[in-house]
Amino acid sequence: MRTTWKVAGLLFCSGACALIYQTVWMRQFRLIFGASTYATAAVLAIFMGGLGIGSAILGRRADTHPQPLRFYAHLELMIAAASALSPLLLWIVAKIYFGIGGSVTLGNFLATIVRLLLAALVLGAPTLLMGGTLPAAARAVEWNDDAGRRRVALLYGVNTLGAVTGTLLSTFFMLEVFGNLRTLYVAVLLNALVGIVARSLAVIPTLSEREGEGPGREVREDVALQPPLVLAAAALTGFVFLLMELVWYRMLAPLLGGSTFTFGLILAIALLGIGLGGAAYSFWGGGGRATVGGFALTCSLEAAAVALPFALGDRLAILANLLRSLGTLGFQGHVISWTLLTMIVVFPAAFIAGVQFPLLISLLGRGQEHVGRQVGLTYAWNTAGAIVGSLTGGFGILPLLTAPGTWRAVVILLALLAIAAMVFGVRGRQIGVAIASTLIAAAAIGGTFALGPTAAWRHSGIGAQRAQIPDSLNSTRDFLYSNRRTKVWDEDGRESSVALFDTSDLAFIINGKADGSARGDAGTQVMAGLVGGILHPNPRRALVIGLGTGSTAGWLGAIPAMERVDVVELEPAVLRVAAACHDVNHEVLRNPKVHVRIGDAREVLLVSRDRYDIIFSEPSNPYRAGIASLFTEEFYRASAARLNRGGFFLQWLQTYDVDSQTIRTIYATIASAFAHVETWQTDQGDLLLVATRDSIVLDADVLRGRVAQEPFRSALTHAWRVESLEGFLSHFIARDTLAGTIAGQERERNTDDRTLIEFGFARGLTGKERFSMNELAALAKARGEDAPARLRGAIDWAAVAANRSSIEYVNFTPRNPSPDDLSRHRAAGHYGDGALTSVYNEWKAHKWQPVNSAELVMIGEALADAGSEDAAGYAERLRVWQPVDADAIMARLRVRQGRMPEAIVLLERVFIACRRDPWPTVDVIGRSLDLALNAAKEHRYAAQLFNSMSQPFAAGLWNDTRRFYLVLLAKEIQGCGPATTDKLRALEPWPPWRKDLLQLRRDCYQSAMMSDLATRAKREWEDFVAAEPAPLLAK
Repeated sequence: MRTTWKVAGLLFCSGACALIYQTVWMRQFRLIFGASTYATAAVLAIFMGGLGIGSAILGRRADTHPQPLRFYAHLELMIAAASALSPLLLWIVAKIYFGIGGSVTLGNFLATIVRLLLAALVLGAPTLLMGGTLPAAARAVEWNDDAGRRRVALLYGVNTLGAVTGTLLSTFFMLEVFGNLRTLYVAVLLNALVGIVARSLAVIPTLSEREGEGPGREVREDVALQPPLVLAAAALTGFVFLLMELVWYRMLAPLLGGSTFTFGLILAIALLGIGLGGAAYSFWGGGGRATVGGFALTCSLEAAAVALPFALGDRLAILANLLRSLGTLGFQGHVISWTLLTMIVVFPAAFIAGVQFPLLISLLGRGQEHVGRQVGLTYAWNTAGAIVGSLTGGFGILPLLTAPGTWRAVVILLALLAIAAMVFGVRGRQIGVAIASTLIAAAAIGGTFALGPTAAWRHSGIGAQRAQIPDSLNSTRDFLYSNRRTKVWDEDGRESSVALFDTSDLAFIINGKADGSARGDAGTQVMAGLVGGILHPNPRRALVIGLGTGSTAGWLGAIPAMERVDVVELEPAVLRVAAACHDVNHEVLRNPKVHVRIGDAREVLLVSRDRYDIIFSEPSNPYRAGIASLFTEEFYRASAARLNRGGFFLQWLQTYDVDSQTIRTIYATIASAFAHVETWQTDQGDLLLVATRDSIVLDADVLRGRVAQEPFRSALTHAWRVESLEGFLSHFIARDTLAGTIAGQERERNTDDRTLIEFGFARGLTGKERFSMNELAALAKARGEDAPARLRGAIDWAAVAANRSSIEYVNFTPRNPSPDDLSRHRAAGHYGDGALTSVYNEWKAHKWQPVNSAELVMIGEALADAGSEDAAGYAERLRVWQPVDADAIMARLRVRQGRMPEAIVLLERVFIACRRDPWPTVDVIGRSLDLALNAAKEHRYAAQLFNSMSQPFAAGLWNDTRRFYLVLLAKEIQGCGPATTDKLRALEPWPPWRKDLLQLRRDCYQSAMMSDLATRAKREWEDFVAAEPAPLLAK
């Protein structure tokens, strides 16, 4: 047994090396082939296929080798050598792939064939050799007295636990500190050491080499499956487990955040379960062979383990949200919370799957006899099933059934496999086991009828730290119902889960994180590309990385001189988002100048020969696994090579959930590829880095004429609420000298080999020490670098300062601010908080003249709320820019003046206009809805307002609130009449969790004799009341 443990120690280290290799190779191939499912699937298929083929071929060789441990040692040494050569081969593969044009030239089908061949060139030899290590080691330690082959199980379990160690080390330490290449070579050194130690141990005869030791004991032979059926079972279990692994990655990303850390943690816990399961099998009592009934029981137990977290559904989402409080301990606290949740969802099923594999090996034979060949065949068939599960899952099953649907399907498949195996168990007189398996399988299938994970799990932003943490049972119910109700649609795409919500406007969610909204992010999504369009003297071709709402591409395509806009989008489902946001994106999908390519942006940029005047990069957040490769020095250099002379590279950069170190790294990285990097801000939390190879020279007269032309004129007022060149320049933060200074003080770069910001952003998401845009603005002001350095013509810098002071979310008042500038900024803050009275008092004390439409609407609404007729003058000045806002101001004024008939007409006009105009100020429309609800308390106005609000507003503006208010308006008109009931049913099955609505719902359904709805409404009303705190005095 001592030899067994020594060999197990070697396999532990070997498993760690294998997972480090896999992690590095996947990252390196992503830099060449891209991060698409097609590219990843090709590499994964070769990696797993090599393991399977190697285990089948070399397993036979292990059985015939006179010294299997020596054979194992040679395999490890050859793996180390082949892996050491892989960086050179990867360099050759990159040259070949980019030289033939990748998928841009070949198309997806031919590109996939090429990827398979090139991946085989790099991975074929090392993975084939890796596949032989377990069979060879098993042959070295196994002997005939071990009928259940528990030594094999021990080796398998320990080898997998080594893989856990490799995953955790590479994910949480080595890749961040050493980078890809040095991490690989550390593994190579460890792998070579394993081979050397194994070779020294091979001098000592292993158990299987000793003659006459330990004759086999007589064991009762149960009815067993024929080998082909055992191998088929191995393939099916591999298929199901890999399919479930895809579901875990897709479903846990919204709860854990979807960073490199969380993906590594999910893999580590899955491997931990498998490893401990294999080890547990080796320690089970008894010396007999495994039985078919035992296999059936593992299948039914695995089905139950998979079904339980599904049945728990959103309860786990609530738990994940509550566990976020562990973040007060820092990054370690978040890792603890992620681990707890993943242990609940992944570990039980993985543990049982770990028991299954050695059990299947035991079903094929006993002891030493043909152990190498049988271990190899089992591993090969299991791996083949896993490859099929990975490919069919990613390309077909997940998109077709959705992730929750696939989760259900896995439970059913495992239950059916258990039932099929039980037939043989009954024949083997294992009646008790068969009955237990049947009951467990039936219970597991029953769990699939639960509601399962809903939008509250998948799209509420828990993992992105955006979800509110409820503080009571009723607020928890409101959290669940609100997320379910406001979901317009969701789809499991080939690459990501995508959802569209309509809370205050249309917003799309990618893997649980809000990635943009039609109106809330218009400042960035409309203007980021147009900043380049305004600064460039004659833009004709543009490239946009990331389609999103389609606003960037659509507005660039609206520039008259623009001839072509290429868009690269990884996830096809995002096209549905752009189609839904047509009101704000100039019908981008119908614009013949706009061409959308589904693919990986990095690959497209590296292999394409097209050149552009503007390249705008706005991928998802860099903490997302794989996104950081779009922020590397190599990527920026490739982008620079694709720009025409005088071209602009525009990089969106978030300033939220990130620390200053990461921001410095990004500045240093982009400055290494571009000589000039100016900094602009486009919206709250969003920077725009404007990078060029030549210095930017601005001509004020030319720019003034340009911002007065379409589409720039409309874009500036819609997205930024400014109407002048000075308003445009108010979003300029710092000239290129500040970027150069920051870059000069930072020696680290984000490179393909070491993507520092991938880890920096992921840590920043959970940390307290975060970067602030105010810090950058203050630095630029203090250094006198807050204005363009090369500017010809006259600029009214006082107007620029006034426009900057009117921006609520950043303190960019001038170095020596006037009282008016300070007052403007305070008023903007009050207005952002909805404090109209405070705005009025601030303005009344200083009475500065508004410099843009943002101030016109702010002052006008504040005056209107105070009942001042002066509001009418501001409304008329605003009307040329924002006519709907002007009507909303007048409506508020007339309400405050008691002139209700006029106010109602104006409110009607506002709501009818909102059906086609997506650009009114979002909060102004929200307050107008509140105004209308209060006005409708006079019964005679309710019907008019109800009719004007009956149709959806453009871009989903306040759709959830509008639907709720329609119920209350209908109640004012007719009590619990047909219209009220109809609007209540439109909110089913997830109504607003409010006392007044729930009570009205109960009463109306009862009076309408809708028995099923009335029963549910009564129960939910009682649930709400029971969850409320008891009053001091009962009524």
